[in-house]
Amino acid sequence: MIPRRLYAPFLALALLGPAPAPADAPAPTRLSEAALWLQQYLRIDTTNPPGREQRAAAFLAGILHREGINTRTLVSPQGRTSLWARLAAPGSNGRAILLLHHTDVVPAGPGWTVPPFAGLVRDGRLWGRGAVDDKSLGIAQLAAFVSLKRRKVPLARDVIYLAVADEENGGGQGVGWLMQQHPNLFKGVEGVVGEGGRAQVSGDGRILWWGIEVAQKRPLWLRVTTFGRGGHGSGLNPESANHQLVTGLARLLAKPVRWRVTPPARDYLHAIAPLHTDPLRKTLSRIDQVITPTGPKEFLLPGMANLFVNSVQVTVLDGGEKINVIPDRAQALLDVRLLPDTDSTIFLAEIRKALGDACQVEVLVTSPPAAPSPAAGPVWDALSRALATSAPVVPTFVPGFTDSRYFRERRIAAYGITPFALAGEDLRGIHGPDERIPLAELDRGVERVRQVVELYAGRKAGTAVR
Repeated sequence: MIPRRLYAPFLALALLGPAPAPADAPAPTRLSEAALWLQQYLRIDTTNPPGREQRAAAFLAGILHREGINTRTLVSPQGRTSLWARLAAPGSNGRAILLLHHTDVVPAGPGWTVPPFAGLVRDGRLWGRGAVDDKSLGIAQLAAFVSLKRRKVPLARDVIYLAVADEENGGGQGVGWLMQQHPNLFKGVEGVVGEGGRAQVSGDGRILWWGIEVAQKRPLWLRVTTFGRGGHGSGLNPESANHQLVTGLARLLAKPVRWRVTPPARDYLHAIAPLHTDPLRKTLSRIDQVITPTGPKEFLLPGMANLFVNSVQVTVLDGGEKINVIPDRAQALLDVRLLPDTDSTIFLAEIRKALGDACQVEVLVTSPPAAPSPAAGPVWDALSRALATSAPVVPTFVPGFTDSRYFRERRIAAYGITPFALAGEDLRGIHGPDERIPLAELDRGVERVRQVVELYAGRKAGTAVR
């Protein structure tokens, strides 16, 4: 937010009118309607915590209302706001595709070279927290949704637009709450299209393949707390809360990590193997021989190891406020990601045993096992047909988790996509500084999503976008 005292100079300049541009000044970037929407969306700070998604929901609802589309605003007891709208097709029997995105974003953090909530345009890109994760997808879905109404596209199936709160904190106040309190919102949904996919792009900008996410690891978020004798920092105190916490965490992190290949990982890597060259192609096609219980026998690409292990990360430590005061309480937050078929009860028992009796463990977020979404069916077919004109389409398995897990737990097919072919620095901004999206790719992504929706719901299919 710009401090109030800084508005006066801008107001004075506005009253004087625009100054003539220098003859050699670059022409201002002309933004598409979708880019203008995204720019406004990025200027709404929905950092989670605390979220404040109500402003985002109101912004999206305003666009839909201007198009004559009714919406429902749904607010959890904690004040977290989600938005739902449906375009119904006559005679569809309620069969529907659900376009899902989350309105909240992670904290901006340090290191930005532009204000993270200003929605600036620079170097042909739109910059801001949420530009990739996940507001751009939400705008692409919104544009496709609105396009159906504007162009009076004859529909054979329903289309639902859902903008949810709280995904970045596990989704309990977003999709999780909606599933429990408003299950009728999802009646007839044949498939969900949300975040989580990828586009593999070559160094020269060619799209090598599109990945549609059908399976993911499961979250097990934990709070570990210890209590001990507080006192002055000069004293000998092996029973302090911090010492007990550090000792328990050291035992946990020293446990050997067991590697294994799960069916979703195998299917994913076998699918992309022919799309690469040797030696990676051979490694991926022989992944069951490459991965041993103690680790890989051959080189793996960075990040690929996460597909084969249950991971434990200590992400937050909280113990003490002053260097010479021993606290009587300490706490750590653990981000545990489980392979799809891991028994979370057994794994949690192993964590408790390693930490020891001095550590109290509280489960914050967990998720039961769920079968992968099928690489078949009407929603998959629409996705693969729309994307396959520019590159092969493969089902993927990702080490993160999204709101798709709530649908898979209820046997509703859910697919993670990105309609944007991004690479290099444009990808590194996700959850980091200087998040941005190329304007040209945003517009191409809008058309890809429009094509997906019309291939699924329209009585006549359009022309796929390359």
